Amino acid sequence: MTVYEYTMGKEMDLKAEQERTLATPKLPANLILRFMFWQIDALYGKAMSLPKAIVLEILARYPYWAWENGAYHYLSKLYSGTGKVSQEKVETALRHIQMGRESQDNEQWHMLLWADLCHQKGIKLGKIRHFLLPKAMTLVYFCITRVMYWLNPVWSFAMNAAFESHAEHEYMFYAKEHPEFENEPADSVWFKYYPKQKSLADLIRRVGLDERDHMNHSLEEVERLQRS
Repeated sequence: MTVYEYTMGKEMDLKAEQERTLATPKLPANLILRFMFWQIDALYGKAMSLPKAIVLEILARYPYWAWENGAYHYLSKLYSGTGKVSQEKVETALRHIQMGRESQDNEQWHMLLWADLCHQKGIKLGKIRHFLLPKAMTLVYFCITRVMYWLNPVWSFAMNAAFESHAEHEYMFYAKEHPEFENEPADSVWFKYYPKQKSLADLIRRVGLDERDHMNHSLEEVERLQRS
């Protein structure tokens, strides 16, 4: 039985969870993430915003793609020989594929929601700052994550947990710093795929909880791999 609490699909007191997050320290980031966070703050501003959130979500999808990609390659390697294949190793790879697919989809809805809200608010997204630069950052991030997954999957999952911890805190602080969001309705065509919330503040908090769930999935996988 897992010791981690997951929130997806559950009714939560979002304000209480916001305060819970802000009362909890972020997971420590490695040098790679610290440089990435500094770079994002320098390019998009230290304060959270919807355009900055889009960039975070673009980046957030790539470790999950790297796990899925890496696990498929690992399965191919296992079955390219003539020896008996370990069921445990296969099940680990299948678990990583499933985690990668589900988490990619969730981060994708976040990205689409923020982009739709930017469009509704008339916020212009530049081709350089919101297309070319994120594309370059994601290429580097994917390659680093993919290599880490190949060398030692624990490193990749631990780094992702720290990234998601950062994202969770960013969102919860964003909601806290903008009390006007409490009375601002949020509507989007993408709510047919993602649970609709009563206000923009609640949507930001719900996304923050998703990031907490991603963090916990990664931490749980670190522990599982270290036991195996």
